[in-house]
Amino acid sequence: MVDYLTEYKDLVRVVASIKHKEYPMVQLDDITQELWLWFVEHPNKVKEWYNLEDQKVSIKLFARALHNAASKYCQYEKARTSGYEISDIFYYKRDIVEELLPGVISGNLIEPENINDLNSGRAAKTPSEGNNLLAMQVDISSAYGRIKPEQQNILKQWYLSNRNSKDLAKELGTNEKTARMRVLRAIDAIIKKLGGPAPYGDRDYRDITTE
Repeated sequence: MVDYLTEYKDLVRVVASIKHKEYPMVQLDDITQELWLWFVEHPNKVKEWYNLEDQKVSIKLFARALHNAASKYCQYEKARTSGYEISDIFYYKRDIVEELLPGVISGNLIEPENINDLNSGRAAKTPSEGNNLLAMQVDISSAYGRIKPEQQNILKQWYLSNRNSKDLAKELGTNEKTARMRVLRAIDAIIKKLGGPAPYGDRDYRDITTE
């Protein structure tokens, strides 16, 4: 049996500290406890990932799962203590950010045909519906202004290149794959400023030894 309390105490401490900085309203001890609970609820994943030959891959899997578990818990706790429903949270995806960034960067925001109340259920609407669209662009513009200048510059060049990886690669003096990855990292930085990606459903693996 894996002694995960000893094996992963440093990883749990680091992840819990990171999330506590992102969500200071949530107690560090509560986040830590939630992460240890993840190990209890996922014994099959713990066993399989612990026994992986490549320990770098193993640690990445554990770190990703713990970050997800902590984000999900902290978001629910923030919603509970702030008096709103978790369903009110809107999670920005890359395709939405990419679609709206050209207008944000140029200052030519996309005008919706029908203007609705800014507070009327943004999470349930598509980007093209009413003032929901304007609110999203305001959110993205604010987040864009808070990422690193070099990341802002990458996105400016990306759109000046008409979102063409080949042209951007020439401008940056690198290959297309690297150029595209820099764009994605910059977009992910914006998404992080907007609250991060949606936590994914995390179930344990089936225990095939009992089947």
